[in-house]
Amino acid sequence: MAEDDASVSNLFKEIDDDLRQDKATLLWKKYGNSFIGVIIALIISVAVFEGWKSYDLDQRSELGEKYETALNLSREDNFDDASKAFLALAGEADGGYAVLSRFQEAGLFARQGKAHEAANAYFLLSKDNTVKTVYRDMAIVLGALNGLDALESSDIISRLEPLIGGTNPWRHSATEITAFAESKAGNKVKAAQLMQSLADDASTPAGIRQRAVEFAKAYSN
Repeated sequence: MAEDDASVSNLFKEIDDDLRQDKATLLWKKYGNSFIGVIIALIISVAVFEGWKSYDLDQRSELGEKYETALNLSREDNFDDASKAFLALAGEADGGYAVLSRFQEAGLFARQGKAHEAANAYFLLSKDNTVKTVYRDMAIVLGALNGLDALESSDIISRLEPLIGGTNPWRHSATEITAFAESKAGNKVKAAQLMQSLADDASTPAGIRQRAVEFAKAYSN
């Protein structure tokens, strides 16, 4: 499963004042967009591919047309109508289109800079036991990503903790976001340890490992 469609390009605009001049801040400016790109790719590769395979999306033309209409509204930044369309589809459909619509609806908050609302929408989705585990775990990752600047670091850390370690497909992203949360909470030593664990893990995707090596050094200084 790929470790990589909601845009979150406005996240992490502000870093705590006491971090603005240090190396970690410079690294975030260097890698922030690529990290966000990984999450967007995650949505596409997992939600679409798994949804297609598990829910036979290509056979449901009427729902597909409604989903495409909602997507077009989103692409045009017609957020109100897009939100209504996704919410309606989520209530009308079941399985794949319902899940994808809920992810898209949550992503609309992020695109409008409403990080707190986006995080809450993703976390609400993560608690729905009718949704497959892979999606619920992805929602936790996306909620945490959106919530870094909107929620308490301790909340982010506790939500991600069950995903770290083992063979969870989101463990690397969860560990990386946890490290950022620890750093924002002032726990640079813990942040450095988490980043170093990613750097030392042979299963860590190359892009995450590259960032981890540099952040581990920055947090250790």
